[in-house]
Amino acid sequence: MSDISKMREVSGEEGREHALDGYVAAASFQTSLVAKVLAGLFTAGATLAALTVILPHPSGQNDLGLLAIVANAYLVAAALYLRAHKLALWTLALTLAWGSTLITGVAYFSGASPSPLVFFYLWIFLYAAYFLSRRDAVMQIAYVGLVYGVLLVSRPPPSGVPAWWLVGMGTLLVGAIVIMAMRVRVELLISRLYDAARTDPLTTLSNRRGFRELLDLDLERARRGQSEMTVLVGDLDRFKEVNDRSGHQVGDAALQRVARVLSGGKRQIDSAARVGGEEFALILPDTSQDGAFVVAERLRCALHEEFAEDSVPITISFGLATYPMHGETAASLLRAADEALYAAKDSGRNRTVRHSPLLRELARSGEAADIEGERFLAVMLALAEAVDLRFSGSARHSETVGRYAEMMARELGLSERRISRVRLAGMLHDIGKVGVPDDILRKPGPLTEEELVVIRRHPELGAQILEHPSLADVRAWVGAHHERPDGLGYPLGTSGDELPLEARIVAVADAYEAMTSDRSYRDSIGHSGARAELHRCAGSQFDRRVVEAFLATLQRESQRAEAELAQLVRR
Repeated sequence: MSDISKMREVSGEEGREHALDGYVAAASFQTSLVAKVLAGLFTAGATLAALTVILPHPSGQNDLGLLAIVANAYLVAAALYLRAHKLALWTLALTLAWGSTLITGVAYFSGASPSPLVFFYLWIFLYAAYFLSRRDAVMQIAYVGLVYGVLLVSRPPPSGVPAWWLVGMGTLLVGAIVIMAMRVRVELLISRLYDAARTDPLTTLSNRRGFRELLDLDLERARRGQSEMTVLVGDLDRFKEVNDRSGHQVGDAALQRVARVLSGGKRQIDSAARVGGEEFALILPDTSQDGAFVVAERLRCALHEEFAEDSVPITISFGLATYPMHGETAASLLRAADEALYAAKDSGRNRTVRHSPLLRELARSGEAADIEGERFLAVMLALAEAVDLRFSGSARHSETVGRYAEMMARELGLSERRISRVRLAGMLHDIGKVGVPDDILRKPGPLTEEELVVIRRHPELGAQILEHPSLADVRAWVGAHHERPDGLGYPLGTSGDELPLEARIVAVADAYEAMTSDRSYRDSIGHSGARAELHRCAGSQFDRRVVEAFLATLQRESQRAEAELAQLVRR
């Protein structure tokens, strides 16, 4: 069992213990109220004791002793009331024991038979049974039994000590047991109401409220553990058709089936919830976006198989967002996952789309105003991620190339619009490899001449795939990102000023990321080796100005990282 699973199991056991322990947990959070109740009891007891002095009373009564007890009880009541918000439960338990002692003193100084005064101990029993833990309550009851027994022995009642002690303590004990039973029953009812308020009654999954509480908890764990965490938001495709054709009863049954598939397909550490009518969500702790993509695809395929034979084959679209890559708060993560979900819906449904900051940037700048273009772009980004998974087992190659391209474009002083477009070209530069067979992409050794011909077609194929009016500029840069300033590149052998600056930027970003990553046919040469290789090939394979801009940017990033590390060490 994983550490996280153990943590969740322990957490569940602790929750059950708290539920069975009545109001102990509630009291620990409401010591101010408990202290004020105790202050009221001391005040009432002191007032009753004062009345025994004021009203006519037997001559054998010790008035000074009673007045001392009254003054002491009022002082304790005042202290409890004034410091109610600063007291702990163990302090209240000791104070309650002192109250038992004062009651015993009242019985002793009054000079009368103590047997009827047993009912003044009743408030000790009830208070302890209602507010304190079982252990503290038992200790209070035992103490009262002791002092009452001593009192009876010192002033024996006419009917005898044992009989009065047994009848009195038995009566009080029955009252305490009833209060304890009521406390446990009320707490169990509260626990059930708490669970019901956070559970969807139809699917028994967490509802939106429960999901947000779980998300906040797992997000805090991810922050403390400095680990990744992913949120999946899924929406059933065309679910309205099920209700329209077959009625809401069939629709409800379908939702229950969906819940069973999600619960059965997720991992033990994951949490599933129904957060809307046909909207579901999952929390995947300690999971990267690549790992979450695999989980989402497994669930999506399982759901597709579950409803394949139904009159309305239900499918699901997933949007995926990862902490801290796509957001550092619950709200930002959910917003990012929703944006990815919308892209999945717009691009054809029944698919999983990871959040891409580029989509949000394009929407803000107005580039994605064309709905058709936005859908096409979402499909292309998802395809580029799939190509990366085939080629390197990770979807980060193209994303990293896009980031490097953005850094160079910004260093070279390009406009914000061109920077955004260059980054997009970096993310889509390898999309043409979708047409390259796996045995060539993953070949561990050198490629043959025939295989080189195949793989060198991927820029041209990528340009053909990106043939859409909204991507006309990006399409040209992707098609030329393997061209060289000296004219020895491919597929066209373009050189000099004929080669777009944006294509030269993508070429440097692609080469640097490739050299610093392990591949099936060679190991990484490291960042210092990659920088040296860029410098060596500047002016021939790579544009010199672009290389210089990139190396300057990397140098600043390195210096900034060293400065931050030095600050951490000094702290």
